[in-house]
Amino acid sequence: MPQDKPVKIILITGYLGAGKTTLLNQILSNREGIRAAVIVNDIGEVNVDASLIRQGGLSQTDELIPMTNGCICCTLSGDLENQLQNLADSGLYDYIIIEASGICEPIPIAYVISAFCKADRPEGYASLDLDNVVAVVDAARMYDEFNGGKDLLVDGIDEDDVEALLINQIEFCTTLVLNKSDLVTEEQLKDLRMLVRGLQKEAVIIETSHGEVPLDELLDTNRFDFDKVVHSAVWMDALETGEVDDDHDDDDDHDDEHHHDHDHDDDHDDHDDDDDHEHHHDPDHHDDHDDDHEHGHHHHHGQHHHHHHHEDGELEHGITTFVYERRKPFSFAQLRTFVEAWPQGVVRAKGTVWMDEDFDMCYLFEQAGRQKTLREMGNFIASFPEEERRKIIEEEPSYLKDWDDETGDRMNRLVFIGRKQMNREAIETALDACLTDWIA
Repeated sequence: MPQDKPVKIILITGYLGAGKTTLLNQILSNREGIRAAVIVNDIGEVNVDASLIRQGGLSQTDELIPMTNGCICCTLSGDLENQLQNLADSGLYDYIIIEASGICEPIPIAYVISAFCKADRPEGYASLDLDNVVAVVDAARMYDEFNGGKDLLVDGIDEDDVEALLINQIEFCTTLVLNKSDLVTEEQLKDLRMLVRGLQKEAVIIETSHGEVPLDELLDTNRFDFDKVVHSAVWMDALETGEVDDDHDDDDDHDDEHHHDHDHDDDHDDHDDDDDHEHHHDPDHHDDHDDDHEHGHHHHHGQHHHHHHHEDGELEHGITTFVYERRKPFSFAQLRTFVEAWPQGVVRAKGTVWMDEDFDMCYLFEQAGRQKTLREMGNFIASFPEEERRKIIEEEPSYLKDWDDETGDRMNRLVFIGRKQMNREAIETALDACLTDWIA
C-alpha cells in the first residue's frame, strides 16, 4: 500500500575500496527504526558488495537487490526505475539506499533517478525523492596513490582516467565523506579538505574513520536538488557568475564541515570492492538525458556562495580560476589552432562560445585533460524573431542580466581552472587573437 510521504533515496558513490559498503552497513546496523531497501550495483557478474552487506547490517526488515552486468544509469536504468517504483509502492520502506559501482560517474546516475522521481505518476503510485548524494573518498588512498590529491590537478588527464572519475565524484555530491581520516596526518587531512573545497563549494564535508557518520548527515537531509548540485562545482559557479567570490580567507571557517573523530585499532574494514547543459531556446532542440547528462540553466541566480580564494582568483590547494568573457565571435579555424596547442597548467575549461561559422548558434566547449569537445546547444535568444524573443524574455527576465544592446545574449564565456602556473594573461591574449568581427 503506497504511503503518503515520499520514499527517500540515498545514492552512495565513491571509488573502489573507498568504504561505501562499510558506510552502508553502518547505516543498516544503526538504524533507529529505519526501514530500508538496498540496491547494489556492480559491473561484474558477481556482486561482491551484496554479499558483504548480507554479512553486515542487513536485517529481516530490509531488502537487498543486487544489480550486475551493467551500470544503473545506462543498461540497467529501466530495471532501476522498476525496482524503485515497486519498492516504494510496497509501503514497506522509508528509504532506498543505492550503492553505485565504484567506477560509475555520479551525474548520469543521479539524473536518471532524479528525473524518475519528478515524473508524473498515476493515482495510487507512491512518490519518491532523491534526498542525498554521498561521495566517499579514501583519504589514505589519496596519499598512497594520488600524491595527496595533487594528481587530480595535473595536465593530460583523460576522461577515462581514475583521476577524472574522482574529480567527477567530488564535484557532484551533497555530502562528502573523507573516510579513513585516522590513517593520514592532520596536515594531510587539511590539504585534502582544501582540495575538495577547490572543486566543490557547497557539499557538507565529514571527516571520519570506518564509515562512521551520524544518520542525520545521511538520511532525510533534503540536500539534493539536481540543478543546484550541478552548479555547486566551483567551475560552474565561476561560469554562472562570471567572477570569483573572495569573501573568505580562513579555510577553517566552514559551517558545513564536520569532524567525527573516533579512536579505533588499526584493523580497517573499509576496503570493500566496491556538464551543465546550457539552456538556449530552440524550438527544434529537445532535452535528451543521454546527451552528457548535464543539465542547468543559462541564467544567473543572483546568489553569493562562500568558498576560499586568495588573490587573482586563486582557490585552495594551488587551484586558480578565471572567466574569459568577450562580445565578439571566435574564428573557428583560429580557435581550433589554439585548442590544438592547449596551454599548460589548465586542468579544466568549459563554457559557451560564439563562432563565426554560425553567428546564431550557441556552442558548448568542454575540456577535461586531453579531451576537448564542441557541440551545438541551440540558437542564441537574440537570433529569434522579435515577438518570439519578447515572449522568451517575459518568461525568463533574468536573460536580460547579460543582455547587450548590440549582440544580445551572443557572447563567449569560458571558465578556466588550473594550477598556479596557469598563465591567465597569455591565455586571454591567445584567445583574443582568435576573435573576429561581426556585423548585425
